[in-house]
Amino acid sequence: MGNSGKRALISVYYKDGIDEIGKALHKNGWEIISTGGTASFLEENSIPVTKVSDITGFPEILGGRVKTLHPKIFGPILAKKSNEHIKELEQLSLSKIDLVIVNFYPFEEFLKNNSSLETMIEKIDIGGPTMVRAAAKNYMDTIVIVKGSDYNLVEDKVIPGTFSSSERKKLSFKAFSYTSYYDSLVANYLNDGTGFENDFLNIAGKKFFTLRYGENPHQKGAIYITDSDSPIKNLHQLQGKQLSYNNVLDLSVVYDMINQFHEEKDHFCVVVKHQNPCGAALHSSQSEAFENALSGDPVSAFGGIIGFNHKVDKLSAEKMSKMFLEVIIAPEFSEDSINILKKKKNLRLIELKPGYLEKNYIKSIQGGFIIQEKDNFNKGRSEFDQKTAKELTESEKQDVAFGWKIIKYIKSNAILIVKDQKILGVGAGQMSRIDSVNIAINKSESSVKGSILLSDAFFPFSDSIETASDAGISVVVEPGGSVRDDEVIKAADSFGISLLFTGVRHFLH
Repeated sequence: MGNSGKRALISVYYKDGIDEIGKALHKNGWEIISTGGTASFLEENSIPVTKVSDITGFPEILGGRVKTLHPKIFGPILAKKSNEHIKELEQLSLSKIDLVIVNFYPFEEFLKNNSSLETMIEKIDIGGPTMVRAAAKNYMDTIVIVKGSDYNLVEDKVIPGTFSSSERKKLSFKAFSYTSYYDSLVANYLNDGTGFENDFLNIAGKKFFTLRYGENPHQKGAIYITDSDSPIKNLHQLQGKQLSYNNVLDLSVVYDMINQFHEEKDHFCVVVKHQNPCGAALHSSQSEAFENALSGDPVSAFGGIIGFNHKVDKLSAEKMSKMFLEVIIAPEFSEDSINILKKKKNLRLIELKPGYLEKNYIKSIQGGFIIQEKDNFNKGRSEFDQKTAKELTESEKQDVAFGWKIIKYIKSNAILIVKDQKILGVGAGQMSRIDSVNIAINKSESSVKGSILLSDAFFPFSDSIETASDAGISVVVEPGGSVRDDEVIKAADSFGISLLFTGVRHFLH
């Protein structure tokens, strides 16, 4: 044992910085206890180590599954210095363990590799989390460190013995948060359920980065990742200010909408403001797709977020450089587009690859949260039920397919008007559906004659059909299901409107 009488147990998978810690502890008379690969690593760096098996008198067994799980290890970790525990240790010829530095088997890393069940089971760390929990419980007498960013505390605080009780408690919090996150990864991996039948649901995340601010500047905010496959982990910001809470919410909507079109050969462009698409278009030319998307609501597009399903080209960048935007999102930016847009230093350019499909949707409530399956339901145009006599033209069918992919991203009550594969008007978030209809028509910068009107839920009355007819709308698409469906169908037929029932509601609150 070292001259200081202090002992540290170090058992880590990630060994960066451990050699410096070991040297500092040894120099100051600490005894270092370790296992397996960590012990070998320290010895290779000329740092004396006491093997756990030398203390327990018991070898590592079951292929390394059992190393540290022993009273001669956990007793010294859990012993309090302020009562009879130390005397009890002395009677058993044991000495206190004052510092525990541990990180775990890389379960999350193997998740990314789609490893086999057998491999994943073997990557579930048992001894590491158990030691961390023990030390964290006894934080007033045992210091626990699980993050590499806290390794500097060994020389600054641990060795000098200057830790305050609040600082020890903070390390305990970090330790329990770490074990909780780790356990949630394992639990979610083993969960084969498709519904929400479980009595317990863990939502644990790893901090990705701190946001510029929350919904308003006086609110703090941060992004936490809950899924190892999250595309946000690969978010690449090329330039611009730090993202805010509102930016991320809008970015999330843009990402979902790009996902709807990411396999299209044509260029899709969407403009989002306050989590509502105010413009979107599909076109063989990217710059034309941008112009068409912008035409949906050029006033609301000011300070908005724009997304593309393909690499941003030079011409599109030139057009966007003439207006104020908060964020541009795309799978990639051409070198020419970056050179043009970098002149707007505050403009955030985000590269984000499409393809990820979120399974669940969570919202916080007072002291809890509600969770539901994400609305990923897509139904093909050919499956819709035509309720009126007037047949659709081929271009109308294309517009129906285009609008159907977009309507579920508009806040309810949601009305969307499209023509020539671009948005003409949007009515969102109104308490009555007829108000949303009127707003969508009035917001249009061009005539809606011959256009398609889509609704996220059924029309409870025929007044919306009459209003659509007065505006010259040719096709109405809605779920159906109202007690007055017959009245709505009759009105549409009398006005010469093609009425389609989707059978699917897309509320978004």
